Amino acid sequence: MFSAENGAVHFPQPDPDFLSLPTPPERHLSITSAALSDVPSELIIKTRIKYGSKWSACQGVMAEYSKSTSVHGLRYIFEVHRPFYEKFYWIVLMLISFYFAVSLMWDTYLKWLDSPVILGFDETLVPVNKIPFPTITICPEIKMERDEEFDFTKVAAKIQAEIDEYQSFTNDGNLTEEELQKFMATLQICESEVLDQFTPYMPKDLDVDVSQTLVDLALVPNTTLPFCKWNGRFYFCHYLFKYVLTDEGICYQFNGLDAKDIYRDANYLSYSDKTVIDYNNYFDTELPRYEEPKGNWSLDEGYVDQGFNAYPQRSVLSSARNGLFVFMMGFEHNFDHTCRTFKQGYKVFLNSPESVPLTTGNYILVSHDDEVLVSILPQYVTTTENLHQFGPDKRQCYFNDERYLRYFKSYSQSNCQTECLTNFTINKCGCAKFWMPKPLDVPTCGLSDVGCYNEAEMEMNLIISNQTKRKSIDDSVTIMCDCIPSCNSLDYNFEISRAYYDFENTVIAQRDKYEHDDGRAARLAVYFKESQFTAIKRTVLYGITTLIANCGGIFGLFMGISSLSLIEFIYFFSVRLCSNLHKRRLIKKRILQHDADMGDE
Repeated sequence: MFSAENGAVHFPQPDPDFLSLPTPPERHLSITSAALSDVPSELIIKTRIKYGSKWSACQGVMAEYSKSTSVHGLRYIFEVHRPFYEKFYWIVLMLISFYFAVSLMWDTYLKWLDSPVILGFDETLVPVNKIPFPTITICPEIKMERDEEFDFTKVAAKIQAEIDEYQSFTNDGNLTEEELQKFMATLQICESEVLDQFTPYMPKDLDVDVSQTLVDLALVPNTTLPFCKWNGRFYFCHYLFKYVLTDEGICYQFNGLDAKDIYRDANYLSYSDKTVIDYNNYFDTELPRYEEPKGNWSLDEGYVDQGFNAYPQRSVLSSARNGLFVFMMGFEHNFDHTCRTFKQGYKVFLNSPESVPLTTGNYILVSHDDEVLVSILPQYVTTTENLHQFGPDKRQCYFNDERYLRYFKSYSQSNCQTECLTNFTINKCGCAKFWMPKPLDVPTCGLSDVGCYNEAEMEMNLIISNQTKRKSIDDSVTIMCDCIPSCNSLDYNFEISRAYYDFENTVIAQRDKYEHDDGRAARLAVYFKESQFTAIKRTVLYGITTLIANCGGIFGLFMGISSLSLIEFIYFFSVRLCSNLHKRRLIKKRILQHDADMGDE
């Protein structure tokens, strides 16, 4: 085999065909023969990729990938010398694992798709001085003074007598035009039966400014609300309350924002109230005066650069001593059962300052001779900014910058509902009800339009009700106006304690006298129940990051797949595959050339 000359070893030279390409029978043997069971699998895999058929090359690529990847069980399926029954065993196990992985990932995806947002309690308690004291709207059943200038009951009796006698009304009772205007304006806040009784007979050509007439007829706050107490200081109520027009007529409002701060244009309201609120005009002049309010407040930002005398007002402590106390007075000679119902007293509404009060919602009824204590439980909902990534349909709320309202500066559910009703009424009737905000070129509805705007409200409520029911079955149904809650919202739940209040004996006990002998009094106290409360926070339950992490964890648990596994897969079946194909083309070209050379010999 070798020789040694002069101490040197000489190896024989290899045959020239030793490194030549294998012949076709040899190539077939090197790939498929079971006789090569002891040949290393790496060599067989590379031989398949370089010299095998397309199917054999694919098997070689998969076998090469399975030896490198971290995916559990794949290497046993494509291993060259592995028996078939073991491969079948691993195929079944991998399919089961893949099924469970995909099922759990699909459930996670559906949860992210359907409910990516969660409402939970905030981690820290919120002090009550971080939120405004509620806007309190008091609507008395006594809407006006019954005097010689105008007495609704007497005017109604004259008109009804003429109607009964002539089946028409031509003003034979010599009522003045002013009395008729006041009567027609007042009819719009009367019970529906009274309205239907007189409306057909009223003159159609008489121009009536309903809003301003009701304001002019209303009792001044000091008559209905003689004195108040706010944050431990006594006031005449007209320094704290201003007029507000609602569906109930004229009401008195405490701690509400000015019209210019609620509406985009204060002229959207068809009446004006020049009342100036002054929290420094209290009885006890020895107490230190408040500084003028400064800074601003919004639901999104809260109080910014505001001191204790803030706008809107806020309270620091709980208990009735640190809330609002109102003494309310009514006189039996002003009771009017012709226009209103037999109930006499006051309807009290609580709402957030940036919203208008909805008189169709919950209210507190304070009857004469009652003392009512209202302890407030704030319901404050905040929303994290990262929820902007989800649509309103997912989080079920609107951010203030997402929903534009034509009449209101800020979005709230009650503001949206008011605007929706206003627009629907204008489109149906061509006018707006006396209390609604409206453009200057839209007229106020008169008595002849009462039936239309009442029908518009019922029709709109019916449409929204039907659409809501249909949406529970079909998600593609759109609800008119879509007045879902604001993402940052503030509502006031309350608990009520009620007791009998004996005004007459109270006056005697205080060694005092009262100028009227038919006075009926009531007392109302509104205050925070606790100095701190638990807010509700709307946060992301399943964000994109959480979804990816959960799906990655599931795939890693069941299949051993990570992000690098995906990169590795892409690499093997892109860069590596292209490289192998290029090598196969070169080898195939050399084999064809070698076979041609052998044929020539």
